[in-house]
Amino acid sequence: MNKYTKTGKFCLLAFIAVLTFSCGNKKGINTAETFNLKEEKLPYTVTCSKSPEDTIQALSDDLTNQLLRDFKKYEGNKMKIQSPIPEDWGVEYKLTPMSSDFDIWIISNTGYPTHKFLATVNTASEIPFVIQAIPIAYNMGIEKPNFIESEQWNALIKDDYKIIVTKTYEKIYSLIDTLASNHESIYTKTEDIYNIENNGKITYEIPPSFNIDYRTIIQFADTASTGNILDESWIWNSIEIQEVIESMNILFVTATTNFDKLSIYNYRGDEVDIIDISPYLDKHNMGYLAIKKGEKPLFIPYSSSKECLQKALKYFDVDYPQLETNEELIN
Repeated sequence: MNKYTKTGKFCLLAFIAVLTFSCGNKKGINTAETFNLKEEKLPYTVTCSKSPEDTIQALSDDLTNQLLRDFKKYEGNKMKIQSPIPEDWGVEYKLTPMSSDFDIWIISNTGYPTHKFLATVNTASEIPFVIQAIPIAYNMGIEKPNFIESEQWNALIKDDYKIIVTKTYEKIYSLIDTLASNHESIYTKTEDIYNIENNGKITYEIPPSFNIDYRTIIQFADTASTGNILDESWIWNSIEIQEVIESMNILFVTATTNFDKLSIYNYRGDEVDIIDISPYLDKHNMGYLAIKKGEKPLFIPYSSSKECLQKALKYFDVDYPQLETNEELIN
């Protein structure tokens, strides 16, 4: 065998080895490579909108594993709709850095985005590594014969590096399916708050916990709506309702703002709960809500104090004779 034949075989084997390595690591990237990412200024809102494929830089297997490590243990409200975790991930862009020691990346699954993470990443070392990551955007919908289910997360990253993740979930049952007739549609809206610390760690703000049973009537009006002006009857209704229910230890609240974070106070001035009544404002700009802690509220269209009390006290299982003894207060 001459030297040219030996050389040719060596080159062929070397080519096959390189090809095998590259095919076996087609998802990988050169870890020493610099991520040249577009930078977005704060404050910034993250949704599951789609970015052009050519703007996404693929994550290596190692960085993907680090990302999914944190996915299993993040604090806050968990996903109600369980879906398969995507396999391929990439970096879309980075946010205004708070430190030269780490970057803040927005990472999305490739293709149509259903999941997005915010990750703090140490890029000062030769090999980048994830300091911490949390899911901040999610979009999933399921259609079944008797219901439609959807979940959506969006996040606002403020200029003080506070992250507010708003999570909505809705389940709507079919009106024509008799099997679903006993089910009520479900709508929930929650909020998780995180903070990025100077060391790149992401901390979760534990929300206040209220373990106090209460009953309350909320008289609400969206004064921002065109033509929705509060008149004298609004004031008299609130006075008359409170005069009747205060002796029953039923709380009373009037609300014209802050519908998504409405504080409930007892008659000593102690805060007993913070609730979100904004979904009712989507359909009604005025009305009442009768609420028992831990149960589905009763919506009452805006009406006289007497009509409100009749419906609310029935919801609270209060005997009507007790209402009749107070009729002089509401007539």
